[in-house]
Amino acid sequence: MYPKIKLAWTFSLLVSLVMILGACSDSSNQGSNNAGGGTTNPPQATNDESANKPVLITPVTIKHLKGEMTLEKVPEKIVVLDVQYADQMLALGFQPAGSVVAETDNGLPPYLGDKMGNIPLLGTYVEPNLEGIIAIEPDLIIATEFHDDIYEDLLKIAPTITLERNEDWQTVLLKFGKILNKPQEAQALVDGYKQKISELKTALTDKMKGQTVALIRPRDEMIRLQTTSHRTSQILYDDLGLTPPKMAVNSKDSSMMISLEVLPELAADHMFLLQDDTNLELTTEFQNTAIWKSLNAVKESKIYAENTAQWIGYYGPIAINLVVDQIADALN
Repeated sequence: MYPKIKLAWTFSLLVSLVMILGACSDSSNQGSNNAGGGTTNPPQATNDESANKPVLITPVTIKHLKGEMTLEKVPEKIVVLDVQYADQMLALGFQPAGSVVAETDNGLPPYLGDKMGNIPLLGTYVEPNLEGIIAIEPDLIIATEFHDDIYEDLLKIAPTITLERNEDWQTVLLKFGKILNKPQEAQALVDGYKQKISELKTALTDKMKGQTVALIRPRDEMIRLQTTSHRTSQILYDDLGLTPPKMAVNSKDSSMMISLEVLPELAADHMFLLQDDTNLELTTEFQNTAIWKSLNAVKESKIYAENTAQWIGYYGPIAINLVVDQIADALN
């Protein structure tokens, strides 16, 4: 058995390590303030004028979809056009100066609680509010390829880094570590995740031997099966070494639509069921059918309901660690 308390202990230890590294980093920059829209633990006021200046760093070059950008100081005000990047910044102790909202929640992600404070909200990642961005006067904008059509407009406002929206969150975190002058803290978070995954994988190896796990989402009168190519599925299959049903093995498409009638052919021993307000009625409809009730996973109470947005909408370290905790709770 994999003790549930060990997951929490591991994450707490990791957070403590990051805080210690952050303190060491701050002590090496006396007279400077950690910039980036404000930290979650802002420094005490001081009469030293240099405390109000951004942290000077060794110039770092960030590679992104539009080329390269060299930074010589930590940007004081960063606007993010995808909520996952707010998660990345918060994990490193920074608040964005402004952020779009998550369409899946029609607001900021509930799991972030009050960590975002009262920062300006700038529309959705599909339709960012350019006037709102201008009003912030940011030093840096973090966008994705979904914003290519407004990229030139963004450049007129501030330097803009364009990241691939589906890029591995660990790679992105290391980039944010460079941008925010927190490379050690970013690496510590990545290392901590790998350790956490390793422990859980070991704990589940014998228990889950010979059993398959599927990730499904009722939608559009059908069921969307997330395949082995999907980002969240990769946590299950690649990181944790769990076995997918044969139907879910796909190296090209991240999902496929199947009908309720086909669901028994999936023959999954365990199923993570993604649901939210948009598909709750359809999910309930499916659950009341004879086909659904006949599934072995249903009969053996191995269906685990999880929040859609939490599992497939957010890909920062805070969200990913919560997903791993929920997998551990379900399968232990």
